Amino acid sequence: MIDGCGREELKIEYFEKIHLYNYYHKGQPVKLSSSCELIMLNISLDGLSVVTEKKFEVEDILLINITFDGIPFDKILSKVKNLNKIGEMYKMCLEFIGIPNFLFQKLKNVT
Repeated sequence: MIDGCGREELKIEYFEKIHLYNYYHKGQPVKLSSSCELIMLNISLDGLSVVTEKKFEVEDILLINITFDGIPFDKILSKVKNLNKIGEMYKMCLEFIGIPNFLFQKLKNVT
């Protein structure tokens, strides 16, 4: 990964709202009282870039559900690799820790 966000030439621009309900901070589960919205900007075999209003920390583990190419994928583990504040928002680069084989194959076929 370059700059913690993957290689530019392998990213697929893909916009989608993601609602996050749980994540892990320093190995401890955190259940949010209301969902946190993430906006996916792009996706690759390495992970994805998102923006959000909530500040996370590098190394936090997010449990996300995404839809890619019309197919839902649930409980994907991703780790915050870097975080930049942009105005009132935060842009995060998330690295996949575990993804379903079918999603891996779909991403591999389009990159």
